[in-house]
Amino acid sequence: MTAAQIRFAAFVAIVLGLPGLMMAAADPRLSDLGKLTLILSPAVAGLALNRGFGDRGQKPAWGWVAIAVACTLAIAAGALAVAFAGGAAGFKSLGAPPSAILAAMGGSALTSVLEEMGWAGGGLALAVAALGRRWGVLVLGLVWAAWHLIPVALKIGLFPDLEAGPPGMIAAFVAACVVYRTLLSDLRTRARTWMAAAAGHATPNLVFAGLAAAGLGGFHDPARWMLFPAPGGLVFPALALGVVLALRRLAPGT
Repeated sequence: MTAAQIRFAAFVAIVLGLPGLMMAAADPRLSDLGKLTLILSPAVAGLALNRGFGDRGQKPAWGWVAIAVACTLAIAAGALAVAFAGGAAGFKSLGAPPSAILAAMGGSALTSVLEEMGWAGGGLALAVAALGRRWGVLVLGLVWAAWHLIPVALKIGLFPDLEAGPPGMIAAFVAACVVYRTLLSDLRTRARTWMAAAAGHATPNLVFAGLAAAGLGGFHDPARWMLFPAPGGLVFPALALGVVLALRRLAPGT
């Protein structure tokens, strides 16, 4: 193995192995600490092993950060519209105070940005250096899927919709992670900053979190899992793939 491949392998071992072992512990305090480690480990390991975000000396193209937000928000809105139309989503006000809704949105945005500090920052640079652009992004997407699915397998309540979903939903989630990671990586490359991926990831997440806190729900019908309006359903990755192809056609080599 080359030095670059060893560094990427170390990144994968840390982000999957360390939080997984901690969350599987019988001690609930250690398990809770594992959840925090899950969120922080990609950023800490990626930035440490890569010695930065991988964009040193590049001038950010801020217009592409705005485009990233528009793209991912459109994907989320389209998936949610299909879910409502197909009866796989509904809204019933929970009477939550604005402070609770804003807290849910802020927490979701923060965790999304922390994720992308690792995945679109050091993690992407490590993967590309180890495996090349095409295979690096593909493998990084699979690792990202596994990072989510470890707590699903442990059934600790972090991703309850996936825990309750059928096997087809898990397969769709893995595919969605690969496609979505490809999109976020493309946007990060075009913007020449990891913040494009962070903004693109955080915006739809905070919108969904705010809507869920206000009363969005109705996702638990096993017969309608394909319309689940996020990774795990079929509409979200299909729309994300469409955006990937459109961007590569409209702005090749950007």
